[in-house]
Amino acid sequence: MDKQAQLPGSRRAASKPRPGLWVRRAARIAVATSLVGGLGWWVATASATDPVAAADSYYVSIGDSYAAGYRPSFMGPGATSRDGFAYRVEEKLRSGSEDVRLVNFACSGTTAYGMAFDKGCADDARAPGGPEYTDTPQAAAAVDFISEHRDRIKLVTLGIGANDLLRCANEADPAQRQTCAEAEVPRVRLSLDSVLERIRAAVGPNVPIVGVSYINVYLADALKPDGSAKADAATILFQNYLNPTLAQTYSKYGAKFVDTTALAGGYLPSTDKTYLEGHGTVPASIGRVCSLTYYCTDNDPHPNRAGHDLIAGEVEKAVGL
Repeated sequence: MDKQAQLPGSRRAASKPRPGLWVRRAARIAVATSLVGGLGWWVATASATDPVAAADSYYVSIGDSYAAGYRPSFMGPGATSRDGFAYRVEEKLRSGSEDVRLVNFACSGTTAYGMAFDKGCADDARAPGGPEYTDTPQAAAAVDFISEHRDRIKLVTLGIGANDLLRCANEADPAQRQTCAEAEVPRVRLSLDSVLERIRAAVGPNVPIVGVSYINVYLADALKPDGSAKADAATILFQNYLNPTLAQTYSKYGAKFVDTTALAGGYLPSTDKTYLEGHGTVPASIGRVCSLTYYCTDNDPHPNRAGHDLIAGEVEKAVGL
């Protein structure tokens, strides 16, 4: 997929061909209908096949390319890496006397729906060191692992939802963008709700769960000719649709929520200014996007090392590390 059309985390998650969009939408509607009556879709499945090293405790990461640490490469296609915030959090957890190991199920490119329902993750989309779950949806594999190690789960983090709104961000017509968001956001809520219900039931009431959102890289499009409309539209999508939905759904299950959009300065007033090399004085929110992501240098929407460090620090604060 063209990087210019990506939202954070939008790398393709599976190597096998996918059905056309209208087929996938029909499948979503059918699954959503069954979900209204319960969660019978979640059947017992095999555990992830890669062995996990024994540890005193485990930190489980679930999500898309943010959690998988995707980054661009100057030498060719980008790849997942240990730059991801989950690996930074693991370092903090391991800095104490307890032996804590990260089990990272994240799959670059997945959506909230895909996390809950799509089986498997292509090898080049898996998080470094992450388990393989060929015949199992990511969330089911993670919950299976959590259930098997319930007494040793120290933390669960999730980073998911932006890819579901990918096509909405690229709609040129404001009315179509709104219609798209109003259709996609309930599906994000439905998918995330079903996953969080299973995770909370598996870990019990006391294990911390933390969800993160995304840096609004499209603010920097205001630096391009005719890019201000897209920057404004993206702000509306994050502020009015995606982030409130994520916050409300995480809160329902006693989970913390890191509003990464706000953390990265996405809602700073336009009167706040900073200096950006090559552009002079610009809104501080744009300066933050350029310093925390690859968007201004490589046209890639993912966080750089500084961006992941910022997210990791906020996750650590949320759980008192």
